[in-house]
Amino acid sequence: MKRKRKRLHKKGNMIVFPGTVERLLDQAEDAMQAEEFEEAVRITEQLIEIAPSIPEIPGILAVALYEVKEFEKAKPYAVQWLQSDISDYFEAMELYLAICMQLQNYEEVEDTIGALLDEEVIPGELKQKFIYLRELNGRLLNRFSDDFAVQLKETVSFEEFLQMDRFQQQELLAQLESNGSGDSQELLSEIVTCDNLPPVLRTVALVLLRNSGYEEPLVIRKFGRGLSVVPSQLPLPGEDAITKKICILLQQALDKDPSRLSLVEEAIKKFALISYPLDWGAPAETVACAYENYSTFLFEGTPLPQTALHKLIFEIDQDCSEAVE
Repeated sequence: MKRKRKRLHKKGNMIVFPGTVERLLDQAEDAMQAEEFEEAVRITEQLIEIAPSIPEIPGILAVALYEVKEFEKAKPYAVQWLQSDISDYFEAMELYLAICMQLQNYEEVEDTIGALLDEEVIPGELKQKFIYLRELNGRLLNRFSDDFAVQLKETVSFEEFLQMDRFQQQELLAQLESNGSGDSQELLSEIVTCDNLPPVLRTVALVLLRNSGYEEPLVIRKFGRGLSVVPSQLPLPGEDAITKKICILLQQALDKDPSRLSLVEEAIKKFALISYPLDWGAPAETVACAYENYSTFLFEGTPLPQTALHKLIFEIDQDCSEAVE
């Protein structure tokens, strides 16, 4: 029996040494397995130069680029993966949707999921996941589509602020952010400490105070908890050490499920925005586990543990969804 000869690949007029492609592909897959995503990108980009038609390339590059947050570069490879590998179609589709959401291509996500649901091609065990992704995407779409036209007055009292509707209040704070808030610290401090205003408005006001260097202590109460802070000393929402650690833990736990990871990352961003400057009141490991439970509850219908932490996560992600629209 004749020995099977390895296929020769060419790079321009140069023949690539036999076995090079196979070796690089093995190295790329090993890097993915070891979660060394930057290395996987580097090796796979070498492969593209010498053997661009290898079917494994789009999937490897799409996932690796997503993991290193190169979403613009990842998107075309996710599309290629969708078109080239029917066996992994829905895994590729989840990644593609997660990338689109990261890029704020919300209308594209809506159209894609809507078509999949209308055509009834989603497997039964995945249908609820796609329905929830569509609902989440809709909330994000609404958040970025509001266009307010309220003009900022030279001076606004706290009483006048309270008489404004929700959109006018948001526009006022947006104008203060654009024009500088140094002359409005008194108004902002009253907004921040008013328990009856929506939490997200108070967060925006607190960030403006922080950025203006406000150094007077304020007591802030949200969701039955309180905290005394000096605004100028605060990190930005989501930039504190515990939130970053929670995100790292969840990226490690859910790296094989990009759509679920995207969901919990969005829920964490929402929590950080709405509850700011308060955190979860628990260690990062406990909070990460709670978000895993929460994602399982949303995707699979598994009962959510009735702890104070789980209830708080549910309340902020569900009951307060309008606050970030």
